[in-house]
Amino acid sequence: MHLYNAGIYTAGFSYHSTLWNRLTENEKYQRRYAGERNILESFHYIGRQRSVDMIRRDGHKVFLDSGAFSMWSLGAHVDIAAYCDYIKRNDDIIRKEDGVLMASVMDAIGDAEGTLQNQNLMESMGVRPLPCFHFGEDPKYLEHYAANYEYMTLGGMVAQETWQLKLWLDEIWEKYLTDGSGRAKVRVHGFGLTSPELMRRYPWYSVDSSSWVQQAKVGMLLLLPEAKGIDVSEQSPRRKVAGQHLTTFTPPLQEALFQRFEAEGVDMQRAQTTYLARWTYNMYAYAKLGEIISAEKGANPTFAREQPGLF
Repeated sequence: MHLYNAGIYTAGFSYHSTLWNRLTENEKYQRRYAGERNILESFHYIGRQRSVDMIRRDGHKVFLDSGAFSMWSLGAHVDIAAYCDYIKRNDDIIRKEDGVLMASVMDAIGDAEGTLQNQNLMESMGVRPLPCFHFGEDPKYLEHYAANYEYMTLGGMVAQETWQLKLWLDEIWEKYLTDGSGRAKVRVHGFGLTSPELMRRYPWYSVDSSSWVQQAKVGMLLLLPEAKGIDVSEQSPRRKVAGQHLTTFTPPLQEALFQRFEAEGVDMQRAQTTYLARWTYNMYAYAKLGEIISAEKGANPTFAREQPGLF
């Protein structure tokens, strides 16, 4: 399973940025490690030439999200022709998987039929994007995408609770996305999937998350392999709550956590005082988490819904 860190370039983390010059050598290694694996960016945020030039100069290729939700949220105009033109002009910075273009459809938020029409319109313009099926939509659209595309996406999951997603994902993976042996019939990407439990539960081909930056902003480092956020910031209000911050754990647990983070290359003094150290470590840790989950699942991951017992 590929786990894409979302928004590295949106956050200004080019190798030639002012942020880069503020990093230690080990933090630069962590940024390179994440960047050389999986990055997802939104057209809404990197549509300017300056962003394209940064990605091209760094030699990276990105999974391109259309940014339709961001545009819809801000009431911005959606220009499908401009999006298709951008993809064609910047094909060299967009990732391919076995020849499949890793750029999502310009989805119509809250309108499954509109999203399908946009898919067809983009294809008529010479771009074949990844189709997207959203939480709560009519499964007939999912059936169409699964039957006609080798790689598709699932969206609309960010605002849902994990228990809601689990019920929905169990249903669609069992009925539409896996064969009789529980193996995926199509490559599936999960947009904004932040739950390690759900990453592990289904045979995703890829997912993405912006948790690397969100957790860092609130003072947290990702502990591996548990995928648990540990608050380490000196500025965190949780410093005053027992069991909610590194400094409020028992001394033996504090020491064990210090050793584990330092073994992964974290400068704990910087991590406690600067968000940059947390940013670089977390993007590295999420890239590693994807590799850990892939190793756990093996070469042919499957899904089988638990069957309730008689008693």
